Formats: sequence, structure tokens, C-alpha cells
Amino acid sequence: MTTEAAKKIRAKRARRPVYLMVRRLMDPDTGEMVGALVPANEVDARLLRERKFHTGREVRAELKQPREAWQHRLIHKIGQLMVDNVEGWEQLGSHDAVKRLQRESGTCCEEMEMDIPGLGRLMVMQAESLSFDEMEQDRFQILFDGITEHIGKRYSHVMLDAVRAEFWEMAGNNRRAA
Repeated sequence: MTTEAAKKIRAKRARRPVYLMVRRLMDPDTGEMVGALVPANEVDARLLRERKFHTGREVRAELKQPREAWQHRLIHKIGQLMVDNVEGWEQLGSHDAVKRLQRESGTCCEEMEMDIPGLGRLMVMQAESLSFDEMEQDRFQILFDGITEHIGKRYSHVMLDAVRAEFWEMAGNNRRAA
């Protein structure tokens, strides 16, 4: 008998992406050199075994380039810099600060109309998800550039010189050339 907790863990693991590496390997059936997708590490190999993906089995897959994890961490450091150094932001967490910057700047947002009882229809900005499974790297770069540009225009003048220098160092090294 499987417990509910075990079922939840198994379901979550089944949705977890598996990372693969493209390798040049010899096909043992033909002797031909081919490109092959192989598990990136032992954890991913175990996930494939658990999902019963075996050699020779045909599978359907949606492949995506992974996002740069360091850049994801960096944007949250910038969010924390706002929380720690800009008045009115101190009650937010770093992720909430990033989402606020995203909505304020309108970068990677969708404008939606909402009907609010007693107020009528309002236009609101719905920020796209930053999730690795939802936002591709090129879209994340647009988000990063938009948020850092917004901070530069709207908030950098209220930062102490040392904080402003730290912000521009974080933002400047990771911006696309104009």
C-alpha cells in the first residue's frame, strides 16, 4: 500500500525535468557515429529508470535549452538589494521585489482587464512566471535587461553611492550590448 505522501512525491518527481547531454556515440547496431541524448548525471539517469525509459524505447519529448541558474540567482540578489536599500521595499522578499519590478517596468507582462465589484473594470499587469519551465533564457534576458533599465531610471538616484555602484556592477556585466 502506497501512502498519499509517497504518491505526491512520486507525482512531483515525474514532472521534474530530466537534463540530457548531446554526445557523439557509436551506434552498436550500425557502427555509425551518431548524436545521442544521454543523462547529464546519475540523478537524471535514475529519474529515467524510474520512468521506465529503457534503451531502444521510443519516447516523445519537448526539448528546451536550460536557463542560466547563476543569472536567476543574480536577479534575486538585485531584488534583495532593492529590499535592503530602497524605502518602501523593506517588507518584500527578494522574489516579490523582482515581481514588483517586473510589473512596474511592464517587462514580460500581459495587460489584463479585471472586473472588480464596486469599482468596475481595471487594467492590471500580470507578470509572466520566472519558473525555469515557463520562461526561456532569451525571454529571461529581456526581463533582466528591462528590470535593470527600470531600476537605473527610477531608483538608482535614491541609492547610496556604494549601493548604486554594486547595482551597476551586477547589472552592467550581464546586459546585452546596445
